[in-house]
Amino acid sequence: MKLRTRLTLASAAITSISTLLIGGFAVNASHNSGIALLDKSLNAVATSVRGNPNAALSQALYSVQQSDIALTLVYYSSAKSASVLAQSRLTVLSKPSTSDLKASMARPITKSGPEDYRMRSIDIANGEYLVVAASLHDINKRYRSDMLHLAYFLLLCLVGAGIATWLIVRRDMKRIESLIATAGDISSGDTDVHIAPAQGNSEMDNLAQSLNKMVVALRHTAQVEEQASKRMQDFLGDASHELRTPLTVVKGYVELLAGSAMADPAKRVRAFERVGSEILRMENLISDLLFLAEFGDVPTLELSEVDLSQLLISHLNDFSTLNTSRNLESNIEDHATIQGSVPHLSRLITNVLANISRHTPADAPVKVTLRRESGGVDLLFEDGGPGLPNGAYLQGMQSFQRFDKSRSREHGGSGLGMSIIFAIAREHSGTLTLQPSALGGLGVHVFFGNLPA
Repeated sequence: MKLRTRLTLASAAITSISTLLIGGFAVNASHNSGIALLDKSLNAVATSVRGNPNAALSQALYSVQQSDIALTLVYYSSAKSASVLAQSRLTVLSKPSTSDLKASMARPITKSGPEDYRMRSIDIANGEYLVVAASLHDINKRYRSDMLHLAYFLLLCLVGAGIATWLIVRRDMKRIESLIATAGDISSGDTDVHIAPAQGNSEMDNLAQSLNKMVVALRHTAQVEEQASKRMQDFLGDASHELRTPLTVVKGYVELLAGSAMADPAKRVRAFERVGSEILRMENLISDLLFLAEFGDVPTLELSEVDLSQLLISHLNDFSTLNTSRNLESNIEDHATIQGSVPHLSRLITNVLANISRHTPADAPVKVTLRRESGGVDLLFEDGGPGLPNGAYLQGMQSFQRFDKSRSREHGGSGLGMSIIFAIAREHSGTLTLQPSALGGLGVHVFFGNLPA
């Protein structure tokens, strides 16, 4: 059964019960009030007779005539013969039994017959009785009329309650139907759904807000899963492509060394050196691939406050020592701190400097700038090497990653250095931008937005 039907039935039931209780109480109270008024007149006659027993008949007749209600007065002799002393519309009054006479001496009782009536008996001694009675016709007629009006009113209340319930719940029911349709779309895998913003603070509005948050969370989860799947595909593609080349070289040289085609000792030495270099390249490649895989396996990184200035100075000192022919210029602000991971930030700096060493001439100048900016820390590496084709800058990071892999294969690298730099920058709420350098080569610009609290 639908919620709207249950709400309508519940409203109708509550309305019916309330109307019956209140209306029934009012109708019965009116009916009892009419009977009480009859009883008052009957009791008045009985009281007047007891006050003057010597003139019981005349006193009873006088009281009946003075009553505002039409009463019937009957005298029963000791022989049980009946004489009507006063007549009302109650023309037929059946002879009461002995038990009725005794019961009605204390209080009025109701008797049924062709016409219902109330009676009161009065013992006037020597086995003689007076019976005074009043018809219940008008009172019962009014009671039936009131009950019929109550039934009409109850029917009207039921219709009104049904209409009012429908009008009150119409907005929420439309909201529920919309949410049901949305939930069906979500269950079918469609997370690109729209839920109209809530306009109030009812339970349905709160439900819509919660469902909207759930949709946003599901959409984010789907995006994260899609990105993770893409990263995994890229990872597998990188691994299969990059490992295939050195494995092919190693396999070829092993086959040559195992045969008789390479008998010259000098060639065998060069072949072993070549095999060793390819094995070293595979080790570096596997290390880089495993490092990239960590970003999908470790959901949260333990961050601490890192003095990027000191970390950068330490790496630049090593770079300057190993590259004595280069002109290294540094402009580093003191105490430029961020929230981050020292090992990963060290890997980022190492990869950038390694790219410079590998892909630029030995005497190409290098400039490193670190400064604090509004909302973050700005790090820029510039070199005086050949740089990149203009198309590589315009096509963005993905194009450069492909270009960087081809360069790395030529110079013995893994081809994943820039991918690692990009992943670490993103991990630290940063952005990576590649731009032409003022020195004529490549500029690697990293902005870190993850500042200490």
